[in-house]
Amino acid sequence: MIEHRSVIVNGLPFEYQVAGPADGDPLVLLPAQGDWAPLRDELARERRVYTPDVSSRGPAAREWPTVMRDEVLGLLDALGLDRVDLAGYRIGGEVAYLVAQAQPWRVARLVLEGVEPPGPHGLVRPEYSEMDWFTVVEGEPAPDELDRFRRITARTLVLSDGPTSHIWQDRIAEMARRIPDARLTPFPVGRPVHAAEPEEFVRAVVDFLGELPDSESARLWLAGRGVVRTGEDTWTDGESEEGRLTSNEVAHRWAAAALGDDSLDIEHRLRLGFGLVDLLDEYWVTVEIASAVQGIADPDTARVLWNGYRSRLDAPARCEAIVYSLWVDWFEDRDTAERVFTEVLGKDLTQLRPDSPEPMLRRARRVLESSGPVPWQAKELAYRIAARVPELSEAVFRGILHSHHDVYGDLDPAGALAVLDQMSLPEDTEHLAELRSALGSGRRP
Repeated sequence: MIEHRSVIVNGLPFEYQVAGPADGDPLVLLPAQGDWAPLRDELARERRVYTPDVSSRGPAAREWPTVMRDEVLGLLDALGLDRVDLAGYRIGGEVAYLVAQAQPWRVARLVLEGVEPPGPHGLVRPEYSEMDWFTVVEGEPAPDELDRFRRITARTLVLSDGPTSHIWQDRIAEMARRIPDARLTPFPVGRPVHAAEPEEFVRAVVDFLGELPDSESARLWLAGRGVVRTGEDTWTDGESEEGRLTSNEVAHRWAAAALGDDSLDIEHRLRLGFGLVDLLDEYWVTVEIASAVQGIADPDTARVLWNGYRSRLDAPARCEAIVYSLWVDWFEDRDTAERVFTEVLGKDLTQLRPDSPEPMLRRARRVLESSGPVPWQAKELAYRIAARVPELSEAVFRGILHSHHDVYGDLDPAGALAVLDQMSLPEDTEHLAELRSALGSGRRP
């Protein structure tokens, strides 16, 4: 049953429809023109599907996707939706990717249909029309506009309507290439896919949203080799003494085989490896992941790798294997420390604020606490920005402490002391007085 509801967002009523079980995984549909009812009805069998009525927000929402982006984020806040799947068509798709760029941690999976990234001056909308919603200007997109797509961490399905469409297909392909974890699926129909091929459209979206998480894929891979979980930290392979294995033993016996499975391409091997991390939380798996990508410079491989780290650093449950690997495998290596620090945190520094959502703060805490070996010039700005966020003060302090005491640590004493002075740490904080004294004397690690 479809319910019509309203909630106050930014002082105004925001109307929306909702369907599906109350405990279903949340999905937000952002259509412009066009009827997504078949998709909504199919997905609402098991999911909680929200369809905002953007027209209730007034003409500005139609004219300016950035306004709609902020309104949709306000709606998510009002509904208490911390993390959702998001799907958008045309202008709704533009709003969807703007949401995923602005707060990547809030979007698990993203579906874009009939969406084109902006040109050099953005999309030009002289007026709103029932027939269409935009005209475009020719030329190449500005680099900064394209680079924003790299901020999206959600697994993304991009549906295009083929070479006879009025939407430039090369721009769609470039957008999909820039999104770190995107899949481009063309339908050569020349018009909206959901209208031209409704059954195929619904199947493509449902299959994408229903794909197994990495942990389940890893469980099935192990089961195919006779390795089955029997308890919280017990497994069996039917051959070992007493028939029992620990998670550590499973990692040592099977991680290398999984990361070296020649029947899978490198992307799927990495996903399998991260799935084993999710199942086992054993550092040895991350050793094999690092080994699997050694010497590979392919950007598609890199995006899968760092998306895997970022998503697990965002997660509520602390994955010790990932945090330890970040420090030992990447930050202690001078050849990789700066690049990896930028990948897992540095690109998101502008998002660090006291009101940042908890997933972003969790990742920042875990990265900062592990950042002792990172060269000072690569992390100083991150420390200064994080020092303004009270929720990150302890993590910044521990980062500086490890920068000074760790054998691989690196800092500038005067700069580190200036960062400490930005924060209001309790005077009885353990090691604070000794650290201030050491930094004040100019002693380096």
